This record gives sequence, C-alpha cells and structure tokens, in this order.
Amino acid sequence: MGKYIECLYARNIGKYKEAKVKFNEKFNFLVGANGCGKTTLIKYMAIILNPGRANVFRYGDNATVWADYNDDGKSIRVGLGEGWVREGSDYRKASHNMWVAPQMDDNISATYAVSDLEEKGINFAPLILGAYRRIEYQEIEGMKKEALPIQKRNYYREQSISSVEGGYLPNVKQWMINRYFEIEKEWAYKYRENWDWIIDNLSAVSPFGKDFSFKEIKKDLEPIFMLKGKECYLEELSAGFQAVLSLIFAIVEWIESVNDEENLSIQRAAGTVFIDELDVHLHPEWQLIIRGMLDKIFPKLQFIITTHSPHLIASAYAGEIIKIPSGENVIDIAPSNKCYSGWSTDEILEDVMEVKNLENKKYNIVLKKAMEHIMNKDIKGIQRSIEELDLIVHPNNTIVNEIKIKLAELLLED
Repeated sequence: MGKYIECLYARNIGKYKEAKVKFNEKFNFLVGANGCGKTTLIKYMAIILNPGRANVFRYGDNATVWADYNDDGKSIRVGLGEGWVREGSDYRKASHNMWVAPQMDDNISATYAVSDLEEKGINFAPLILGAYRRIEYQEIEGMKKEALPIQKRNYYREQSISSVEGGYLPNVKQWMINRYFEIEKEWAYKYRENWDWIIDNLSAVSPFGKDFSFKEIKKDLEPIFMLKGKECYLEELSAGFQAVLSLIFAIVEWIESVNDEENLSIQRAAGTVFIDELDVHLHPEWQLIIRGMLDKIFPKLQFIITTHSPHLIASAYAGEIIKIPSGENVIDIAPSNKCYSGWSTDEILEDVMEVKNLENKKYNIVLKKAMEHIMNKDIKGIQRSIEELDLIVHPNNTIVNEIKIKLAELLLED
C-alpha cells in the first residue's frame, strides 16, 4: 500500500519516439551520459500536470504522455491521450488542444486527465524541484494566510514546468515563520509534531552532525541557526546548507499544503518528489549522506532524482539506479539490481556516466608513460615519472608504491 508512481510513458514528444520508465516505490536515481534525457523525463511529468505549457516540446503524430500511479494498491493512469496537443507550425508554438484521458490497459483500474482528479477525490500533485536551490534574502513582514489544499494542489501542478526550468522555489522562509508562531496553538498539534520532527533531525542534514541546529526566530522574523557554535541567519549559510535546507523545508511545506488534515504527518506522508540534479551545490561529503538523510526524514515518500554525481550513485542501494541509454530515441528501462557502493569514482564515471576522456587526465598520462619506462627498463625515466606522480596522487597510492618497488628492483639489477 502507498502512493507512488509506477511508470512514466511518452510517445512522439521531444527527443523520444517512445519512452517507458518503471520506478520502484522508494528511491530512483536517473543516471547516464550528458544529454541522455534525464531532465526530459521530469518534463514529461510536468506536462502531465500542466498541459498548458505544451510549448516546451516539439510533438509528432499521435503524441501521448501518461503516468501510472499506485493509489493505495489501486493502479490508475493519469495523463494525456492522442489529440490532446495542437501542433504549431513553428518551434515552441504547440498548445493544449483539449482534455483527453490516456488509453486504458488491462492492469489499470481507471484513466484520467489531470483535470478529472479533484472531482474524483484523487490527490495527485507530485512535487517537482529544479536545480535552482539558492535562498535569496527577502524581508518577511509577518505571518501569511495559507491557501486551501485544493488550491495548493492546483498551484503545484501549474508551477511544474517552472520548477524544472529553475524559475520557482517555494517560500521556505515564510513557511518557517508561519510554523514557528503557530505550533503553540492547540489546533496546530500536527504542525507541532512535524516541526519537532524536523528540528530534532537537523543534525542528520549536516556533515558536522550536532554542530548544526536551529535556535530561534526573534521579532525581526529572521530564522537563526547555530553552526559550529556561531549564530547564522538563513541566507548566511553556505550554498550547501541552503541547498539542503531548501529541499527539506520545501518538501515539508508541500506535504502540509497539499494534504488534508489527516495526512499531514511527515513520518506517514506518501507521494512523489522529483529532484533535478540533487548534487547541485553539495560537497562530496554531503552527496554521500543525502540519500540516507532524505530516507530518515521522509520514510514514506518516493523520490525520483537525476544526478551527475558518482558519489550519489555510490550511495544508492541495489534496485535504485535507472541508467538511461544515450543516443537512442526508443527506451524501455527499469531500476537495475546493481549496487555501485564498491566502485571507484573513475569506474562509475566510465561505466555509468559514459565519460570517455578519463585517459586524458594527467594521472593516466603520467602513469602510462611510467609503464613504458618500466617496459624499457629506463631507470631515469621511471624516476622522473615517480616525481611527477608524487605531486598529483595520494601518499598511499598503491600503484605508485608498486612502481617504486619496481624501480628498486631495477636498481639492484643494475
């Protein structure tokens, strides 16, 4: 039981003649070579949610796009069937033609256009977060009235393309101020439960552990944090902290705004969060822990994440990596059973991300030359190579140590 996206499908839209991607109900990392179509897949989801922004793609004949959604054990299909888009003669001139539900399959209980959902009582408003995650300073004048869940669901669907393209980020500072001054009210006990859960888990978001915490909000309405014993305002935090906190607070704001009262709890909230380029602004140490952090804070959510980071890929569990083949316009892919936790960064870059020019790295060039000197028993050449390698490798590099042993053997022979 749960609420998560099982499959995403598109035909004759953008770069793909046909694309089908299956997801598991927890973490899904979309990876592959640069330009393989990771962000395109998220845009397909955004078009399902807001067909009014059809002009972000070019369309072929019989274009259709849909997502299969598991709604507490019942699979429904939400999307747009053939004829939904009016094609324009010029690039980026396509427009929404009419609401058309997608085709039916045997394993699907019902099909809907997104315009049908509220009438049917279906809460389907995934959160889409683009790569822009900087918290710009803004002065908050006070608490702000919050919209009703149905209004917020429509709002998130309308903002889906803007989110992918980096032009929209929820107002996390306003959310913090609202909650800080509401949680002592008797009617706000569920908000207080969520606030306590987040504040208690802030140490999990930082590589510094308990050296990071929330302190207070004073009458100037500026949230204050403690970092390594020093006070910091929200906007003074590093780009890494801002990226992580904007993600967490944006997810909490989404949970609390699109759900009815009985489904407000962070620990029990279900649904799907798309994050484009999760690794943006994050130090490698953060990239290694952020999957576990999101899992701990949001234990029931589904995440669909794009990334270029070998550290994030190494942190994924078996069954969480979805590799997108490059150079193909027809794909049918699903999570792999592979786990890359024991792979080196270079191995992941070559095999998963399809980086082809690692041989041009200075280390590889010097190492190749050192091997040639060893084959030729060129002692002076080996010595020069060792001097160069010592400047660019870790002191405990095993290959360089083996070269030094080989040099010693040649010196003894000589």
